[in-house]
Amino acid sequence: MSKGSNSSGLRRYNERVLISALRSLGMASKFELARLSNLTPQAVTRIIDDLETAGLVAQRGKLQRGLGQPSTMYSIDPKGAFSIGVNLGRNDIQVLLMDFGGNVIGKVAHEFSVPDPDFLLDKVVLAITQLQAMLSPAEQARLVGVGLAMPWFMGGWQQELNMSDALAARWNSLKFDQELAALVSLPIFIENDCSAAAIAELQFGLGNQVKNFLYVFIGTFVGGGVVLQGNLESGVHGNSGALASMPVSPSTLDSCPPAKGPFEVLANRASIYVLRRHLRARGFAISNISELPNILPAAQAAVDEWIEDCAQALTFAVFSATGVLDFEAIVLDGNLPRVIVLKLVERLRVMMAELTPAGVYLPEVFCGIIGVDARAIGGAILPFYANFSPDTTVMLTNQATSEQR
Repeated sequence: MSKGSNSSGLRRYNERVLISALRSLGMASKFELARLSNLTPQAVTRIIDDLETAGLVAQRGKLQRGLGQPSTMYSIDPKGAFSIGVNLGRNDIQVLLMDFGGNVIGKVAHEFSVPDPDFLLDKVVLAITQLQAMLSPAEQARLVGVGLAMPWFMGGWQQELNMSDALAARWNSLKFDQELAALVSLPIFIENDCSAAAIAELQFGLGNQVKNFLYVFIGTFVGGGVVLQGNLESGVHGNSGALASMPVSPSTLDSCPPAKGPFEVLANRASIYVLRRHLRARGFAISNISELPNILPAAQAAVDEWIEDCAQALTFAVFSATGVLDFEAIVLDGNLPRVIVLKLVERLRVMMAELTPAGVYLPEVFCGIIGVDARAIGGAILPFYANFSPDTTVMLTNQATSEQR
């Protein structure tokens, strides 16, 4: 964990260190916080008392640990702050309201066939208004911002998304966060959608068990995040974990068009776009992935064919990634029914064990804990990081308010 400093002029940083410690520990005494943060007991007492007065932390009773007097325990106060997270996907959006404790209070979701920016702006602004109305006036004053999680290249993959030339050009020139900032009165923070999902897994999922992992999220396309030493690493261009264009072998599915070059890219094997295309080729056309449960178990054989092909492609991508960065684990999640994600995880685990090249360390494969809302939850975490995190390495270079960009 981050350490505090007893030097003068660092009060704000030390507040963030103690908030981060309480978030990690769940509950702790002032003595425990002083020991873990490298701050004096007097400094911790002053800061925690002030944070309690500000409504950011709360007393949780007394606890007897060993000899002596019981210790007063403190934790994050869930009502100390609020945030709104927006996942702007290629075929769906989720907007949710989160409290300071990480609890989702409300959620609005929409699905669509073609990502029209005007339609999406209207839906996001309306959802933000609806979610704000769930808070009292005093709670609305504690709303620290909107975190926007979205793909960097929405105008790319034009053919796959059935976008017109004009719509693709609009996305390529559009700064959605700035358009949104002009319509809402809250600070806007932006991050790649799958990097945001990795942040959610790091903060509220397997991040408390593994500190070095490649996060993979299966959405309309595939993306991910690189977590090293408990921090999300963004890379020079903020594009680490951009798995969609990773080279892999050609698909084994007869529904997949022939590769245009000597290799295929991962997005054309491991994605909901490919799954829907394969289902359509097998006579099970669906408009959105939420319709998938309605065609099961009749379409299970087609889904299993996709799982096999997807797992093989992911195996190649994982071995390439672990050849560069020595991950201890792979965390896989997706915007899919949980039973399918679990089946894909198990098939990936088996296939990796069978195909491990000589000299390659075999990382563990885990199913992500957060699930379909990972991208929106990651978005909601962004304003909390900006306002309360002591670790500037966690804040990605692209996380900035629209007014600052």
